[in-house]
Amino acid sequence: MNEEQIREEIIRYFKKSYELGFVNMFEGNLSARVGDRVLITPSQKNKEQVTPDMLSELSLEGEILSDTGSRPSSEYRMHLALYRLRPDIQAVVHVHSPFATAWALNGRAIRGDLAEVYMFFGGEIPVCGYGTPGTDQVFTDFGRYFVNEDKDTVLLANHGLVAGAGSVEQAFAKAEAAEKLAKILSIAQLTGKPHHLTEREKSALLAKYRASRR
Repeated sequence: MNEEQIREEIIRYFKKSYELGFVNMFEGNLSARVGDRVLITPSQKNKEQVTPDMLSELSLEGEILSDTGSRPSSEYRMHLALYRLRPDIQAVVHVHSPFATAWALNGRAIRGDLAEVYMFFGGEIPVCGYGTPGTDQVFTDFGRYFVNEDKDTVLLANHGLVAGAGSVEQAFAKAEAAEKLAKILSIAQLTGKPHHLTEREKSALLAKYRASRR
């Protein structure tokens, strides 16, 4: 995929995040790594009007490399921190999807005996400690979860969700799957007593997760 296609993909999923109700008109941010540069969505731009040429271009150290007339997202430091920690990650999505963010507000990891929680997320989606949005405090726990625990998706306490992957499409898919799981688990807890998996059943699902990581 060339840079033009990557720019178009960022904008496509940026708009999709709004259409699905994962963010409001001015919330959320997406980025992609292109070589030693990062393309990131602009700050405070109407998602229905944003275009590929509005994306900010940054170095991994945070230097603005081109003047687009727009400021980069206020969360650009968080994106850059994740790229520096995980060279395999090529795209980052940050949303405030309602159910996932509700779990983050409660300080609860998204966990439960739903098969997909184990197969796709390794048992849970953890919660990073709270940090003021737009500051380095937001990603203080990233090393613990994205590196030490090899997670690709985390909740930000009292804030939202961040997912990283090999492409914008894949990162968005993780964020979308996390929202669906949070919704299912919330409904299950409200409507009855969820069935629990056995340790053997959990181990089999986690084996699928580990195989997919390899």
